[in-house]
Amino acid sequence: MTDTTSLFPPLYRGLEPLRADRHGALRLRDAGYGFAAGVAAVPVAMEEMAIAGRHHPIVFSAEAPFMPVAIMGLEAGHNPHVGADGRWPAGLYLPAYLRRYPFFLARLRDGAEEMALCIDTSAPQLGEEGEPLFIDGKPAPALDRAFAFTRDLELALQKTRRMSEALTGLGLLQPAAVQFQRDGKPLKIDGFRAVERAAFDRLDGAQLATLRDQGYLEAIYAHLFSVGGLPEMAAKG
Repeated sequence: MTDTTSLFPPLYRGLEPLRADRHGALRLRDAGYGFAAGVAAVPVAMEEMAIAGRHHPIVFSAEAPFMPVAIMGLEAGHNPHVGADGRWPAGLYLPAYLRRYPFFLARLRDGAEEMALCIDTSAPQLGEEGEPLFIDGKPAPALDRAFAFTRDLELALQKTRRMSEALTGLGLLQPAAVQFQRDGKPLKIDGFRAVERAAFDRLDGAQLATLRDQGYLEAIYAHLFSVGGLPEMAAKG
């Protein structure tokens, strides 16, 4: 049997274009983050890498387009940060990808320029309680805020993809692994890409200036510093 959930982005079980005539009765409420309990890695935008990297190791996905992801845990299908009550730890950075859910911007047909705001109707945040999404058939303040946030994140992820393409073009993103000792035994974490320090050191002044002018250097350093947190994460089990 085909797993149709694999057709959607991580977290999303389905997407429907948001319409007043179909979703006018839905309300938005705070339902915690239990929906993210099975997500071990979360995409991050370039602009949030500096702060996200202080809380989570950030690596690049193994498959093109090699987007940056924040590692929540090393066990597939398990996010140890989400409590049994669905709460997120106070003070721990919460990636924008999780804050956006259950909304998503998507093209309704291939090649279309215009994107529609969609929702995952199975999300626990949606129901009969909370703030209305529509009032008298028109977007309510809660929906306006959701649209603005979702649009801004989509633009940030597009910019992040251009960064990943630029780093790939410079030969910086290479298959990587982290090796360390735990309890006297060697351990290895692999299956991701990272900025190769030797390749980064070989960049000339003009290339570094271009990365600086594009705002990519801060993201690169945030990534490189954060990878050091992988052994610590593994040590915690």
